[in-house]
Amino acid sequence: MIKTYQEAINYIHGLPRMHKRNDLSDIKHALKRLGDPQNSYKTVHVTGTNGKGSTVNYLANLLEQTNDRVGMFTSPYVVKFNERIQINHQMISDEEVVKLVNFIIEKTAGIDLIEFEFVTVMGFLYFRDRVDIAIIEVGIGAEHDKTNVINPELSIITSVELDHEKIIGPTIQDIAREKSGIIKPHIPIVCGELPDEVRNIIYERANTQDSDLYELDKDFFVEKFSTKEFKNRFTYDEKLVTIQAIQVFGFERTDSQNAAIAIKAFLILEQQSQTQSYSRLIKESIDDHRLLGREQIVQNDPLVIMDGAHNLAAVDNLINSLNANWPKKDIIILYTGMKDKDRADILTLLAPKVQAVYVSNLSLSRAAKESDYDLEGFDNVEFVEDYHQKIDQVMSQQTSKQIFLITGSFYLISELENKFKS
Repeated sequence: MIKTYQEAINYIHGLPRMHKRNDLSDIKHALKRLGDPQNSYKTVHVTGTNGKGSTVNYLANLLEQTNDRVGMFTSPYVVKFNERIQINHQMISDEEVVKLVNFIIEKTAGIDLIEFEFVTVMGFLYFRDRVDIAIIEVGIGAEHDKTNVINPELSIITSVELDHEKIIGPTIQDIAREKSGIIKPHIPIVCGELPDEVRNIIYERANTQDSDLYELDKDFFVEKFSTKEFKNRFTYDEKLVTIQAIQVFGFERTDSQNAAIAIKAFLILEQQSQTQSYSRLIKESIDDHRLLGREQIVQNDPLVIMDGAHNLAAVDNLINSLNANWPKKDIIILYTGMKDKDRADILTLLAPKVQAVYVSNLSLSRAAKESDYDLEGFDNVEFVEDYHQKIDQVMSQQTSKQIFLITGSFYLISELENKFKS
């Protein structure tokens, strides 16, 4: 029997990461033994290459203001595992983690659950009898993701870009097909702006499932977008709804786009019957809680930012947004990437747009090491062994004309969170 929180966390992280087969039979078997807790409350299912966590957070902020008890199941965590399972933005307690781990081990004996399956079962079980609705973020993909055992009120695809190509790729069309697996019969689907080369894949799946589809920039819009001093300001607009002067933290347009996706989802869930009265609620509450590791300001002057951008699309948007908002400032980057990411493409993108890139590695088996990089041909990219020392050096020498960006992995952000707090 597991007695302490750390023992419980060690048990979870000690489980296998992958199955040899790509199906949902084991998690369905485990949930059935537990009485299928995921069917005892309403759910919203969220997938997408980027923007999932932000969209979940915005939507939870809105739903909480209707007096609903709102569950959030997300990944990854930044500081503590408990971040992954929350109710009304309150993390599951250490004691509940221990209790659930022991209970699930006992009830699912003989079923070989992998780590993400076990954690998903924990979330579903914790929410039972505690929430009115739970927003469930996928791990990877959608159709074969271990969360895809729910029948949601609504589904969301925030974006479709290249990432996890070895698992759900290799092409963006393959990724779109996998993510379209979140669409269920007769269940509405809200999408961010879809790339032209995959739009028909998503629309065809929605048509075959007889599901109403609402796409950003086709059915609802971000208008009058502006950003100043880490505040996005925009108007949400659709055929019968206009909500002006909405503000969310950040300097990337994607912040407003993710907020708009959450607003559309919220209006559908509330059936748009009280749209006028909800306008004030949306404006006042959409940014109530913020996430760590997303455009996180570590220091204001000189400006130091941490962001967990870890794929090409996210890094591209991040660096372009920085250059657009601070065109006269030089950018210095500390980057750590995982082996399965498009590291060469990311460095090729970054190098001509910044003053310097310092590449380093983490102590994880998944993290790319020095030998995994080919830095020849880059004049301003350098590998550093000790990134703590490099961070201290850069910050001690940084001027007000420079921005220091730390990015590439939520694992890096997690490790540095305590460093900067201290």
